Amino acid sequence: MKLSGKEKALFIVSLMCVFHLTYAQIDDSTSSEEPALAENVNTQEQSTEETGYQYTRILHIERPIPLSTIENAQQEDFSAQFASAASQAPEPEASVFSDLSPTQQAYLQRLEEIGDFDQILEDLEIEGGAWSVQIAQELAELGELLQAQGKFAESIDVFDRAVHINRVNSGLFSPNQVPLVRKVVDAHVALGQWSEADDRQQYAFYVQTRAYSISDPRMIDVFDNLARWNIAAFYRGIDEDPNPRLVQTYMLYRAASESVSRHFGTQDPRYLPLLHKVAGAADLMGRFSLEGESIGSHMNPNLRISTQFVGNSLRPQGRGDSGIEALEAIIAYYEDPKLPNTEENLLARSRAIAELGDWYLLRDRRQAATRTYEDAYEQLAQAENSADLLSQVFGEIVFLPAFSAFDEQRKEANGVGPDTGARMGYVDLAFDVNQYGRLSNFEVLAIEPEEMTRADIQVISSVRSRLVRPKIDGNGAVSSELERYRFNFWY
Repeated sequence: MKLSGKEKALFIVSLMCVFHLTYAQIDDSTSSEEPALAENVNTQEQSTEETGYQYTRILHIERPIPLSTIENAQQEDFSAQFASAASQAPEPEASVFSDLSPTQQAYLQRLEEIGDFDQILEDLEIEGGAWSVQIAQELAELGELLQAQGKFAESIDVFDRAVHINRVNSGLFSPNQVPLVRKVVDAHVALGQWSEADDRQQYAFYVQTRAYSISDPRMIDVFDNLARWNIAAFYRGIDEDPNPRLVQTYMLYRAASESVSRHFGTQDPRYLPLLHKVAGAADLMGRFSLEGESIGSHMNPNLRISTQFVGNSLRPQGRGDSGIEALEAIIAYYEDPKLPNTEENLLARSRAIAELGDWYLLRDRRQAATRTYEDAYEQLAQAENSADLLSQVFGEIVFLPAFSAFDEQRKEANGVGPDTGARMGYVDLAFDVNQYGRLSNFEVLAIEPEEMTRADIQVISSVRSRLVRPKIDGNGAVSSELERYRFNFWY
């Protein structure tokens, strides 16, 4: 196809604009442990005409897998998710409108014919009355259709109207409006408007705290949901000062765990996972809270809403020790004499003790970590099948923190997963570990996709800053050489 001189000039200018925008998004340093700082959540491939290299930003690194585990297992156990995520041409999804109800089909037809949702809203108000419950339901259905079409800004207006009508009919603090508010949150996230989404999440939390009392067991999910959101927002990097959010998160998880214990007992399946989240939130608070800040102050307005409903007794003890109580509660759970004396419970108890040692190691309290690891080791050494049990707990290095990593929230913050369009690759690395859990002497064994450059550098940069629990034998922590691991990553 021949182009005129003017068309050629326009084509060259457009290419230069695309190159400029793409190049401006390059970020050489990435760490899976740091909050996301860019709004970019999908694949970013940068190329230069001089080298022909593709520089791809890694968005998230999964938990490492020992290569021996992969080599000794059936290949299909590990290949399904990777094959799906690595594909650059995923199978087309079924239409979101394939199973529409007659009402939804009518709305869709009207959207196509009118092309103006304001007119549709006006028609609905004329038919059903401006403040009827029925119109709120129809608005919610229309909002879902708009979101399914990718019209997120329009859906926000529609759901906001539905929320307003709900408040008129059911009261200012009716929990019935919360599902609608969460739809607005989804729309803001889809538009990359995380601050606006955060405002709505906090509002939904406020409504539920006014609708329920602190003693209401329904508050367990309320606490858990906002804490989960807070972790994703933290990794998204929307706060200049992360202190208030991390403190609130710690207090919410702690309130949820204590409420489960009070209402349902410690045998409830939610109890231990919530305690792990308490420790994880405390770990983040200790590592990312700014120095010199009074992180437990009631004077901070962002903390009032959580301290009011959680109570003074649940205030953080301090950056260094806030997670110890949760980890000790997990140990106490497994030390309950009512539990059966089984190998499974012995393993769980020893892992819980080792995780307390991990807490100390992460804070460079090596003597406390050594004593705690020795305690866990001795308990396993006294078992009948001690060699096998010791191998399971201390025979391999463990990337820290093991008690709670918030992987799902990090993925949510970076917009990665099987259904997001992000792709997956991996780097196989060999490295050495000293007795203090520090990594060195990295060697790249394999990389997939092979044409990717600098992916190995990004993974090594992230992994180098990580701390691991070293292997432990009867003489304590030992160094190890040529540890071989696979690091699956999303890009």
